[in-house]
Amino acid sequence: MRNEIPWKEYCSLRPADLKKPEYRHLWWLLYWPAELSFFTLAGRLPWPYHPVYSPLDDAIPFSEIWVIPYCLWFLCAVFTVFYTVSRDIRVFRRFTDYMIVTILLAGAVYLIWPNYFPGRPVEALGWPGTVAAYYQAMPRKNLFTLALSFIYFTDPPRNAFPSEHVVVALGMVFAVLDSEKLRRPGFSVPFVLLQLLICLSITFTKQHSALDILGALPVALVGWVLAFSPWVRRPRTV
Repeated sequence: MRNEIPWKEYCSLRPADLKKPEYRHLWWLLYWPAELSFFTLAGRLPWPYHPVYSPLDDAIPFSEIWVIPYCLWFLCAVFTVFYTVSRDIRVFRRFTDYMIVTILLAGAVYLIWPNYFPGRPVEALGWPGTVAAYYQAMPRKNLFTLALSFIYFTDPPRNAFPSEHVVVALGMVFAVLDSEKLRRPGFSVPFVLLQLLICLSITFTKQHSALDILGALPVALVGWVLAFSPWVRRPRTV
């Protein structure tokens, strides 16, 4: 089966073509709106949320400049999905398998033990608030804190443990290193370093506790074992 399909071919597809074996992998794109819907709903359920905080969080300073790598996470996720779905379909399927496994594990934690991070610099305002109110409560006023105000408004600090930001970042690392086209050092080395910065950014932007990173590591490990490891990985038919 084909492992690469150009976007020009995708653009000419008709709905009936999705039934063909070579295009069935496109149905896995539905995972992303489903995952977003679940994460949004789970963070708005009316039940007690348990705080996740550690002394290390007090030692990590708030630094709004880290909103840059934090936001680059979204661009990296879009690139990883849409590059692999066209240029490396086997890796796309493995990455999707990884995402399904990890959201099931993380989702189980969110439902069994709802949690939140109480360390935002705008914590006194509670949630939901307004972008303007969050911005006024920031210790500094600049474009970076304005961007963080939008993030605080749209993404409540609930179900922060384990961090999906970190889980997905590590999944993108696994996907890049698994792809013959992307693992070349000229691309993979800066990409991996960027993902490490993204993992750190969640603490400096005060979106997460350092514990949320630790909680993400075993989830990512299980995802790697079941989706990418040579012990269980099998050739994908696409």
